[in-house]
Order: sequence, then C-alpha cells, then structure tokens
Amino acid sequence: MATTLYSSVARGEHYRKKGGRLNEEADESVLRQKPGDPAEYVPLFPAFHALDKAHLVMLAEENLIPRRDAARMLAALLEMEKQGLQEVRLATGGAMHSGEHYLIEHLGEEVGGRIHLGRSSGDMGSVGGHYTLRAAYLEVMADLLELRQAVIGLASQHAESVMPHYTRHQHGQTTTLGHYLMALAFELERDFERLEQAYHRNNQSTAGCGAGTGSDFPLNRRRTAELLGFEAVMQNTKDAYASVDYGLEAYGALAVLLANLGRVIDDLFLWYTYEFRLVDFADRYCGTSSIMAQKKNPHAIMWLQESVSQFYGKMAGAFQQVRSLSGLGALKELWTSFEDLRLMLRTLGGILTTMKVNTGRMGELAGAFWAQAADLSGAMVNEKGLPWRTAYQITAILVRQSIEAGKTPAQVTPADVDRAARQYTGEPLGLSDAVIRRALDPLSCASARTLIGGPAPQEVRRQVAAATETLVRDRSTLASLEEQVRAAEAGLNRAAEAIIASA
Repeated sequence: MATTLYSSVARGEHYRKKGGRLNEEADESVLRQKPGDPAEYVPLFPAFHALDKAHLVMLAEENLIPRRDAARMLAALLEMEKQGLQEVRLATGGAMHSGEHYLIEHLGEEVGGRIHLGRSSGDMGSVGGHYTLRAAYLEVMADLLELRQAVIGLASQHAESVMPHYTRHQHGQTTTLGHYLMALAFELERDFERLEQAYHRNNQSTAGCGAGTGSDFPLNRRRTAELLGFEAVMQNTKDAYASVDYGLEAYGALAVLLANLGRVIDDLFLWYTYEFRLVDFADRYCGTSSIMAQKKNPHAIMWLQESVSQFYGKMAGAFQQVRSLSGLGALKELWTSFEDLRLMLRTLGGILTTMKVNTGRMGELAGAFWAQAADLSGAMVNEKGLPWRTAYQITAILVRQSIEAGKTPAQVTPADVDRAARQYTGEPLGLSDAVIRRALDPLSCASARTLIGGPAPQEVRRQVAAATETLVRDRSTLASLEEQVRAAEAGLNRAAEAIIASA
C-alpha cells in the first residue's frame, strides 16, 4: 500500500513522485521536454485509450493481473468515454500516461497501478504513432479518391478542348485540357497506391516493445495487436521501440503527392491571370483588395501554394529532429500535416469542379504560335518522304521567316513553305494548302495522336474509362481497410465488456 509520502500524483509525469528516485518537483523545462505540452498529445489520445483497453484485456486474459481489477479499470475507461475522452485525458496533465493517471486518481494505486505492467513510455509513444497515423492515412485516402473523381469527371468533359501544351512556359505542341487532367488523375492513382503501401507497413503493432527489450512477463503481443486492429507484430522490440521510419515514410508519400498537386496548382495560378484567361474561379475561392476594387485574388490557390511550401519545411525539420532522442517528438507536426493535406485535397477538388473553363481562349491560344510546328514537319515527311531532320530545318526557317514577316500560322501559304524549303535544300517542296491547313489545325493535331496515352479525344476517353475502373477498385480497397479497423474496435469493446461481466 502506498504511504502518505508517496500518495500524491506528480505534476506532468504522474509516476515522478517527490521522495522516490528524485527529491524535487519537476522544473518547468523538464515538463516541456517530458511529457511536453499536453495539447500536443490530443491527436494521440484515441490511440492511448485504445492501448489502455487492449493492454488491460490482454493482461486479464493471460492472468497477469487480477481479473476483478482489470474489470474495474476497464469500466472506468468506458466511463471516461462517456465523460469525454479528450477533455478528461487533457485535464489529467498526464499526456500519454493520462489513462494510468486517471485510474490511479479514481481507483487508487492498488488497482490503477496495475495497468502499466510490462509496458513503458516506449509502448505508448510507438503504438500511439502507428495507431494515429493509420487513421490519418484512411482519411487522406478517402479525400484523395474524391479529388480523383473530380479530376476524371472534368477530364471527360474536355476531351476535345484543345490548348497549348506548354514546355518551359512556351508553346510546345497541341494537347487538350482532358489530356492534361488525365495526367494528374494517373499521378493521383499512384499516390493512392503509395499511401496504401505505406499504410500496410505502418499497420504493425509495436505493443510489448517496452523500453526496447520487451518484458520478462509473458505478454501476448499477438493478442494486443489483434485487439488494436494491427495486421502483424513488429518482429524486433528495439525496432518497434526506436524506429520512426513509418512516420518519415508518411512524410515521403505526402511529399510526392504534394509535388504532383503543386505543379497543377502553379498552372492554375498562371492560367487565371488576365494574360492567359483560361479559367475563372468561383467567387468563394477568391478575395479582393482594400484599395484595388477590380481585384479578384485567387486566395484559395495562394493558400494551396503556401501550404505546399510549409509542408516541405515541416518535413525537413522532422528528418533533422529524428536524430535526437525523441522520435515521437520528430513527428509532432505530422498530424497537422495530414489535416492540412485533407483540406488541400477538398479545396482543390472544389476549385476544379466549380471553375469556368474558357475553351474559346484555349482554342485561340492553341493555334496562335506554332504549337503545330512538329505536325507540319511530320506532314512533310508523310507527303514528300523527307528525312525528319530535313523537314524540321525547313519548318524552323518557315517559323523564323513568318515571325519576321508578322504572319501567324493561319496565314502561312504553300509559297511560304516553298521559300523556306528552297533556302535549305535549293528546291521548292510543293506542299498543298489543304495539307498545310490540316497540319496546323489544333484539333486535327491532337486527334492524330491516337497512340496509347496520347491526347486524341477517343484515347483520352479510354484513359478516363481505365482510371474510373481503378477508382472503383480503390474505393473497394479503402472500404475494406476501414471495415477492418471498425471490426477491431468493436472486438476490443466486446472483449472489455466480457471481462467486466465476468468479474
């Protein structure tokens, strides 16, 4: 039985009692290091709570603690849920040990002091990280599926909306908005696959790792993993205790996803300018100026750009901090990064599904400045049997001469082509006006690219169909993963209630 000297619960670390190993109360700097700001642990509270219940169930089933005491503690934890899990745990000030703190305060150390048998702060932190990240993965994967649906839907509407394909912000060749969007759709498809793979590697139980060497008590690690809904048990307790590569991999997966989104976000920002006027955003995603009344600033797009940059800053900090002693501390920004990403995905989806696309302006720009030059060279090869490089050089001369003469591609004549050919080969080419017009027509150029992955409208529609099929499959995958977690949560509650009933 605890004596009066040691009966009080210590501030911060409840087990750090004055008169035990240490003779002074913790300084504020110590509390900042461990357990740290209690508010930082709020996202982890559901994980700590689930582990408290699962650990108690396992200890009772293995007869490592009296079943009656396990039942009393489980009943108290269920009562905590009714009172408000977050509020109660935050009020204890015990952070990851808020469950034990609560149980000792309400049931006394004679009962509540039994919950920590065979585990350490390492179990709490590592399980908390894996468990919380698992939920974050599922939420982001769900939002990513919705964005993919929006992108695919918009692409299907614009399979024939021609526009320049920009390379280095210069007119390169001809594409369609549908083809552009399908590139994003397939990137997001791979992002989902990366997140799913990372999810499975993360969904491993570290419970039972202790302080890195496990415990000499016969803990049933597989049972705890089952109760928590993990797919397997990590095979080395040092690895389970100390490794945070699961969190760094999450940063990596999000970094690739944000790189894919960032390119499109930057393009939309540019396309929205008056000089481009390719798209117009819904007013809800814009703001204005306090002095320039004409302004319709794309504030949502600006926020998306800033959020991408801020994420990479957080990631760099995490990779540096992971070298310190506090692995979980290195990941403290990860939960907010996932929340920010979820809002980013929903925001971008909303922007895409509500924006107005200026297809007339896109078509105008598509034919304005020689985006069909390569197609004209191809026509010379097909019609006159020229080597590709010879046709390329004739076209290059034609473009230069046309610019110098102030002619647009639409104004080019067979005589202009012959003039360029004579300058390079000494002979006229004799390309007909019909061939030239067809080669310089944006939609004809896009439609001719029927190869797998090309921008031809029928090929874009095939891509849409393929991406839709994969989207359906991935929705099924996500539903299965979510059901596995729900089933584990229900199983844990049934096990806890069974022990309470039996006692």
